[in-house]
Amino acid sequence: MTLSRLIAVITLLLPGISIGCDLNEPGPVAATLPSLADAQSTRQVLLSNNVELQVPDADGVLKMHSAESFALLGQISEWPTFSGQISSIKAQPVLLDLDYDGITDAVYVVDVSGLLWFIRLNSSDFSEPVLLADFSQTEAVFRQPLQLVQVLAPDGLGAMRRQTMLLVTGSAAQGDILLAVKHTEQRDTPWQVTDLTDRTELDADEPRYGIAEQLWQQIQQGGGWYVKLNQRVIAKPEVYAGVVYLTGAQPTAVGADCSLTDDAQSQLHAFHLHHAGLVYSRRNRDITQQGRGSLILTENEQGSLVLSLQHAAQQQTLLTELLAIDASCADCVTAVDHQPFPRILRLATFQAEQDAH
Repeated sequence: MTLSRLIAVITLLLPGISIGCDLNEPGPVAATLPSLADAQSTRQVLLSNNVELQVPDADGVLKMHSAESFALLGQISEWPTFSGQISSIKAQPVLLDLDYDGITDAVYVVDVSGLLWFIRLNSSDFSEPVLLADFSQTEAVFRQPLQLVQVLAPDGLGAMRRQTMLLVTGSAAQGDILLAVKHTEQRDTPWQVTDLTDRTELDADEPRYGIAEQLWQQIQQGGGWYVKLNQRVIAKPEVYAGVVYLTGAQPTAVGADCSLTDDAQSQLHAFHLHHAGLVYSRRNRDITQQGRGSLILTENEQGSLVLSLQHAAQQQTLLTELLAIDASCADCVTAVDHQPFPRILRLATFQAEQDAH
């Protein structure tokens, strides 16, 4: 750990400075693998990180147990780094099912320093981890759950290609940073934060004329984008119809238990999945939020889909006229029509891919 990063971590641990509440779900992550005895059947396994293994301050470790007997099936405690070790893994891993056949093909994990790993799963164990990105230069702490989206997206050469994107949240003293990173298997070196486009501030002309073509090409050909929120995330990012939604509040207002102070100023953020630009007239709007919640799609009395915040047993409607991104152009949007889409699935990002997640 570099001196500057050590200072950053110590700063986050000082009294009065919170790195936000824990948005991870309790318990290991359940994955489905082919059965060892019968190729036509499946078996359940549990993937546990440092937190679930009750060694939160140890070097990074990922273990696989049988869901039936809890027998240890595999583990990664030595990583392909110079030291053979990585920092603790506290963020909930996310699973990849490439062909939607119900079998888990791979898992993504990120350690607290910002090393993002891709690990294929075989029928009995983990494969060799591959370093997808190194975001340690942000000097943020990465402990919030990963999010994964599979989409059809432009490749910068005029073609629409299937793409896997990950949403990664890091916490710094001044607020959280949201990174959207592409998984490009053809790339030989890990993405750095400098390979992503900073979309914290929009150009003054973008709200009126849309994203500049040169900037749009840069994002398509690069590793993705990031936004410095200057807030703590209190409802983890969700992607609906190609729009990234999350809620946040000023860092000093968010407690470790996700409670908010009386002077909290909560906001709903909405970003275009592929370039973090405008979908609605503005990217954030003030809301009233009591604490940790989940962003979900619900149906109102008129039968239309609305974006709601689920908090304990209560639901709060945040948006009633939902928009979806459209493949016609970089900034094109259309009203969400829920009729073609099962409500239990995330809506398609580019609707050329029917029933996409």
